[in-house]
Amino acid sequence: MAKMRVQSWTWLAIFSLAVVGVLSVRGEVFAQDRVVSMVAADMMGEESPTYARDVAPILQKNCVVCHRPGAIAPMSLLTYENAKQYAPLIKYRVENRLMPPWHLDNTLGIQAFKNDISLPDEEIETIVRWVDTGAPMGDLSDLAPPVVFDDSDRWQFEEYYGRPPDLVIQNPAFKLHAEGLDQWPELDAPLEGLDEERWMMAIEAKPSPETRYVFHHGGPSLRQDGERTGLMNSPAGKVGEMFPVDAGKLIKPDATIRYSLHLFPAGHEVDVVMQWGMWFYPKGEKPTYETPGEIQVASHGQLLGIPTSSRAPDLIVPPNGTLMVRGVRVLDKPTRIHSIRAHMHLRGKYQTIEAVYPDGRREILNKVNFQHQWHTAFVYEDDARPLLPKGTMLITSTWFDNTVNNPNNPDPDQWVLYGQRSVDDMAHMWVGMTYIEEEDFERMVEERELRESQTQAPQIAQAKDDE
Repeated sequence: MAKMRVQSWTWLAIFSLAVVGVLSVRGEVFAQDRVVSMVAADMMGEESPTYARDVAPILQKNCVVCHRPGAIAPMSLLTYENAKQYAPLIKYRVENRLMPPWHLDNTLGIQAFKNDISLPDEEIETIVRWVDTGAPMGDLSDLAPPVVFDDSDRWQFEEYYGRPPDLVIQNPAFKLHAEGLDQWPELDAPLEGLDEERWMMAIEAKPSPETRYVFHHGGPSLRQDGERTGLMNSPAGKVGEMFPVDAGKLIKPDATIRYSLHLFPAGHEVDVVMQWGMWFYPKGEKPTYETPGEIQVASHGQLLGIPTSSRAPDLIVPPNGTLMVRGVRVLDKPTRIHSIRAHMHLRGKYQTIEAVYPDGRREILNKVNFQHQWHTAFVYEDDARPLLPKGTMLITSTWFDNTVNNPNNPDPDQWVLYGQRSVDDMAHMWVGMTYIEEEDFERMVEERELRESQTQAPQIAQAKDDE
């Protein structure tokens, strides 16, 4: 799968660069850093980066999809004047890896992801040096033509699959009041537009433009054969889900959909509607594996994978304090993980997922430095997907910060308990997984080990030649 750069519909994205205090608080430090960087560059004889030659291509490739008029970011970065105006802020957000929004700890665990939109170190250094040396424009002849965006009402996955979704569903319209508290409507409707069983390979969420900023999340679930399973959880910052090419979810024509929404007033009354587009395998084609999609692995309210409300009171974050909670899920079948997604609210700091193998080995798979406005699903590259044997324990650990050091904290003087409101909190990780039969699991492990040995052989040979 090609790496995808997608525009999030999150309501909180209007704050994606809103660290206004940086412009004043870091003013003196910025000036000092500029002098140091300029002197160092002169001593080494390095040519200073310019906007036209070095910085504009980085912004065009990574930033202006959101930072342009009519898009979701709070300021435009289309021109040199725009970029120079916000230069100190750009430096701060890029240097601290807050932008582009890829909040995975790059020092711990697996680092190979299909949807990685983070900047490489050399591009971060280019932007930092450009700002520190006065943000020069450079030669206009070096400036590439401006990027052209398709602002039609297309689905983002349409570019990858080469076609629009095969089926589009939407929740019954819900009238949201202009002011007041959050709302959690649950709306039931029959599945329409499907005349036979089909296997779903991907699903994408798309709120209407006039209602995109009232959603915390929209979670349709599927009821068929007397059971209810999740279809997609659509929180702020998540575009959709693509299953592995050998996996899918069965959708039946007589199914019903429950649309569970979390909404908050935005100052005007509005009829709230979101659409979900589904891409199917060709008619009559069945994937090798059936996947449930994302499974909730909780750090509270759950013990050894068994939900229990008796543990929900464990989540009590004191005023001006911190808290860590932990949960365990034991895998009763061999499992392949294809994605992870952290979930907390405003006091969330970071979350880890760790595997404890049946032989006692422990491995931290990943750590997410949580940002409530970006509920990114991190999608592993094919050969980086964790392959976990039966009996593996998945441990999720969640840290909360209810102090003034947390920039997302609305009030550090409040007790914070478990709850559905954004000012309450919760702790779980959504893990995209597929259960594998033992024989297939052993084959996958052997095939991966063979590919790794073939990749490493030339490197070992080269190292011997160098000796």
